Amino acid sequence: MADGISCRYAKKYINTEACILFVSIIHEKNIICDTILQFLGRKSLFFQNGMRYNTSIVKKCQDYLRWKHKKQGLKGEEMSMKKEVMVDMTSGRIAPQILRFAMPVLLGLVFQRIYNFADSYIVGHFLGDNALAAVSVAGVGMYLVFSLIIGLTTGVTVVMSQYYGAKEEDKVVKTFFSSIFIALGMTILVTVIGLLMTRPLLIVLQTPAEVLDAAVLYLRIICAGSVGTMLYNWISAVLRSLGNSVVPLIFLGISSLLNIVFDILFVAVIPMGVGGAAFATVLAQIISGVACLLYAWKILPMLRIRRDKLKLDTYIGKQMLVYGLPAALQMSIISISDMTLQAVVNTYGTTLVVAYGVCIKVEGLGMQVGDALGTALGTFTGQNTGAKNIERIKAGFRTTFLLNAIGYAVVSPLIFLLAPAIMRMFTDSQEAIGYGVEYMHIFAPFLIGVGTLNLFHNMLRAVGDVKITIWMGISEVITRIGFAFWFSCLWGYWGLWWVSPITWWCAAGLGGLRYLSGVWKKKIGTTIPS
Repeated sequence: MADGISCRYAKKYINTEACILFVSIIHEKNIICDTILQFLGRKSLFFQNGMRYNTSIVKKCQDYLRWKHKKQGLKGEEMSMKKEVMVDMTSGRIAPQILRFAMPVLLGLVFQRIYNFADSYIVGHFLGDNALAAVSVAGVGMYLVFSLIIGLTTGVTVVMSQYYGAKEEDKVVKTFFSSIFIALGMTILVTVIGLLMTRPLLIVLQTPAEVLDAAVLYLRIICAGSVGTMLYNWISAVLRSLGNSVVPLIFLGISSLLNIVFDILFVAVIPMGVGGAAFATVLAQIISGVACLLYAWKILPMLRIRRDKLKLDTYIGKQMLVYGLPAALQMSIISISDMTLQAVVNTYGTTLVVAYGVCIKVEGLGMQVGDALGTALGTFTGQNTGAKNIERIKAGFRTTFLLNAIGYAVVSPLIFLLAPAIMRMFTDSQEAIGYGVEYMHIFAPFLIGVGTLNLFHNMLRAVGDVKITIWMGISEVITRIGFAFWFSCLWGYWGLWWVSPITWWCAAGLGGLRYLSGVWKKKIGTTIPS
């Protein structure tokens, strides 16, 4: 009866939408209001009455909302799980679901590559080829740092998507809070190791002496600011596991724009040199990560930090590490093989380093089609693994494989045709332009191989078949290192241009054999956390 009276009172003075907004604000700020009123009201009857009035209004509005949600058949935190926020991929048409998820991811990755291009362009334009070479060399080490972070957040994506697919929403929440501790620990580890090992790493990479100090400075600043990278990738992994790829896109776009603005500010306006470019990247990532987290809390109140929820579930934490550590290992050993190739390239001098650095960025941009589709397939597979729907997983892979082929039928010819124009954007050296065009004409037709490789990686990891993904990574290391030294001895720098394409196809072939064997099917139903 009292609830009914309270509801009628609230509804009489406030419409539904205003009531919801009012309560959401007051509910969050009430503790602040009460604290102020209590402080001021010790000697003031006015403020004591004000405190009681404030509490009364909040209670009546909250009563109304509880009544409304009960009427609509909603309960507790589930009312925050709006369809536009969380996407269930265990039913419905597959191709539209994959595309709706993949397109924001693709746009986000393209934004990321664009600001990497902008970073290189600004550095090369204002600081010269030596500075550009330093950023290119440091970028390989930076990828190692990022690979550890991204690999570990993969564990969050896999476990959370499986729970969501299994409709275990309480464990979705537990996974989120447990992942905080893992993300924090990983950030500290990456920061400390990165700062200590920067110079030895770049020396091992045979970085030219004239660019070594600048490369060390750049990479140390990146490592010191790894908290921003972890924060963004962690909360993005959480949202994507729930089927939401739009919010990460928005904040990655913001980060990209901020990075370009900060690059101009700290390199062109305030002459901070190569360190300014690194600081611009770190600052943009931190702002983007914090903003993304705050917005995620707004659209998903169930994920807001609460003292009673902020604890590590040891079993769930272990499961995240079971998936995340192999992914981090796989990505890191691939980055080590990339660094080995970079080391061999470095022996040919600054001009070839500049050309290779630009081509690596173009190569990375071309990979984004496969990365985006692979990310979509990973979430799709994870949710359907939780739902134990093998046939839908197979159908999802076939659909994504076809989309991957269509994507590279467009991307590869574009890179091939635009290679000269792209190189002229970054350097005036005709020798460097010639090297770069030559490399792009070799790797562009083979990009579908790395796209296919990404599909196998994400699909097999999402079903829990993590050992094979490690072996695929090891195969990349063996082939890339082996072919780098072999081909360079036979054909010089030109032989190096064939190393990555061959490596992609070898690893993709291993993933294809695993998929066709059907061994991965046995993992479904046994790897889902309970």
